[in-house]
Amino acid sequence: MFKPGISHHLDASKIDSPMNALTLTLDYHRLFGEFQVCVERTGPHQYRIDSLEHNSFLRDPLFPVTRTLNLSSSRTINPPDHRLFGVHCAIAHIMKLSGAGEYIEKILRDMEEVDVNSDGSTNLGYITGLRLDGWLNTLAVF
Repeated sequence: MFKPGISHHLDASKIDSPMNALTLTLDYHRLFGEFQVCVERTGPHQYRIDSLEHNSFLRDPLFPVTRTLNLSSSRTINPPDHRLFGVHCAIAHIMKLSGAGEYIEKILRDMEEVDVNSDGSTNLGYITGLRLDGWLNTLAVF
């Protein structure tokens, strides 16, 4: 599924290591986590950061932006692995082009608005399953 040598970097024990570290503002961290922003390698330690939003009204005017990571010869922490940025970018493009991102956002929005309808139309089995699987940990159960 992945290029050789990349899948072991996605292991839970390595996912929070410096090779997978990125410092962002809160807003850009959210966009990155929602796969709405990509980081693409353009050269050795040089990256183009861009939004997948093509609507100029919704697109952040900051994008695209290119940044270079300056490394010290005496560094004690290795830089992020550019292949992980590539995996993230591929997932973002797949989600955008397939419509999966919008579908996932709808599910998450629906999960935030858990109400029991008086007309009996609420899918309690689905909601209970989400709660038991840990997806609705914020749902108060009385």
